[in-house]
Amino acid sequence: MEFASNAGWFGSGSFTDRSNLDVFPALVVGVGVLALYLIGRAGAILAGTALPRRIVSLVPAIFVLQVAALYVMETAEQFVVGGHVLGPTVWLGAPILASLAIHAAFCLTVTFWIARSARGLAVTTLRIMRLIKATASFAAHAFEMLLPRRCDERSFRQLVPVLCRIGERAPPLLRT
Repeated sequence: MEFASNAGWFGSGSFTDRSNLDVFPALVVGVGVLALYLIGRAGAILAGTALPRRIVSLVPAIFVLQVAALYVMETAEQFVVGGHVLGPTVWLGAPILASLAIHAAFCLTVTFWIARSARGLAVTTLRIMRLIKATASFAAHAFEMLLPRRCDERSFRQLVPVLCRIGERAPPLLRT
């Protein structure tokens, strides 16, 4: 939506702040929230108790949260870029009905994709958590394994006497 708005796809109205500053931080926050949810609820997802059987019942709440998040991030971006709010509907990025329809379509698509992928995401999350735990456990025990041990053997740092003379001429050829 941000790209289309900045490109002028929605006509000559004031639908853009000509900035993309909020896209990457919003994506990072969204992925972070999903990761925290999966960390906290992976077991319940696998047990089938984390999400309702009919995910459609969650779509209205998800859409309201999406629109609220859109308003907050776009208004904050306007303050950062312009120092003030640029207009009452600039945060939508398009005419009201078009913007809400596009955001609703993305809401439905992402909600159903995550609901369909929830089991696989939970399994992967648990694998990553086990890997992190194993790595931390290995790191804690690695120090014990690498401690130097005292040996009674001679060290290469000590000089060892050699029974030969070095520095004179080469040995003579066989005498006949």
